[in-house]
Amino acid sequence: MQSLYGYLSSLIAAAEGKGGGLLELLGIDFNILIIQIVGFLLLLWVMTKFFWKPIEAMLESRRQDINATYDKLEADRRAMEQLRSEYEARLAQIEAEARERIQQAVGEAQQLRDQIIADARRQAEEIVARAREQAQLEGEKLRRELQTYVADLTLRTTERLLREELTDERHRRLVEEFIQAVEVR
Repeated sequence: MQSLYGYLSSLIAAAEGKGGGLLELLGIDFNILIIQIVGFLLLLWVMTKFFWKPIEAMLESRRQDINATYDKLEADRRAMEQLRSEYEARLAQIEAEARERIQQAVGEAQQLRDQIIADARRQAEEIVARAREQAQLEGEKLRRELQTYVADLTLRTTERLLREELTDERHRRLVEEFIQAVEVR
């Protein structure tokens, strides 16, 4: 602590002008200080000329490269957004066309179904009409056959009657034979 106190008192004495100056007290030579300042300025000039400007040019080139890369990325992003919107529009158009085609196919299927149903009804009506005609023809044929059969049976019965004498008992027996003959057929 004593040495610090002695050092401070000598600084105070130098500041009051009693001992040869502050620079001498600090151990600094004025000539060396001037040479060091000149050397520092010379070093600063050399550094600026040979190192700072090339480094600055290199940094500027790098900054321009980075800006160009960012600009290219931004242009690519915009182009990608435009392509995406074009693809979305095309996709929406394709979906609309697909929906339209599906609706068209459904409409065609509906028309085809209606046509098939109409054809089936027409064919069914034709079949029913032919069946009715056939049934009517068959009925008429059966009536004619029945009439022929009844006429034949009547003729045979009449022939028998004419050969035999007709009594009440004989009349009943002939009617029963006639009924049995009709039931057999």
